Amino acid sequence: MNVRNVDNQIVLHCKTCGSSFFDKNGINKITQKSARLLAEDAQGQYVLGSQKICPKDKSILLEKVDSTLPKNTLLLECPSCEGIFAYSDDLLKYKGIKPALPLSSGAFKLLPAPRSLFLLASFAVLSIAVLLNTGSFSSTTRAEKVIGKVYLNRSGSLLSVSFKTQVSETSSIVFYDVNKKETGRYVISSEPKTVHVKTIRGFDIIRDAFYTIQFSQTATPISEVQLEK
Repeated sequence: MNVRNVDNQIVLHCKTCGSSFFDKNGINKITQKSARLLAEDAQGQYVLGSQKICPKDKSILLEKVDSTLPKNTLLLECPSCEGIFAYSDDLLKYKGIKPALPLSSGAFKLLPAPRSLFLLASFAVLSIAVLLNTGSFSSTTRAEKVIGKVYLNRSGSLLSVSFKTQVSETSSIVFYDVNKKETGRYVISSEPKTVHVKTIRGFDIIRDAFYTIQFSQTATPISEVQLEK
């Protein structure tokens, strides 16, 4: 998280997912304009992991229980310093701001990982593969038929992979070098779900030249796709 001075408040902000951490009462002292700028300053809409840690004292953040919070708004509070962590969408809701539709339409977005501890619904901002009137697919169905666009976002040795389907299937991505030799295989969804998101560490764009998507041995993999250099 990067340190920012927002309306004379010290804010720790993540440019990757757009979330922010405020000192005690700091979230109440920033303007709506500043809150929107923070929320929209994100490279993607994804959050990894389910448990959040205070960036100041490493305490486990807990859900803030307050009857005055707007409906369906989640704020996480540090039990030690009383700082507040807010996801970008929750910051907007807390400040009484309606998010633009879609959020930062020109930006590349990824879906957030499920916040299992807090039972929040995930964002729905990616293109959807349309698979009508069925809950699964057969062994003869090609993966291209059940996947919309595959979103790849590369940052150094990190590669974020994301796509959405309307079926519940565990998915994997397989990488190959220019000689079509397999260089890496990663489970994107550790449990079957409709949103498939994975951040891969150690990705090597010089070595890895192609990828395929596979689904739980129930569909023909997506044809090899060449990675952009």
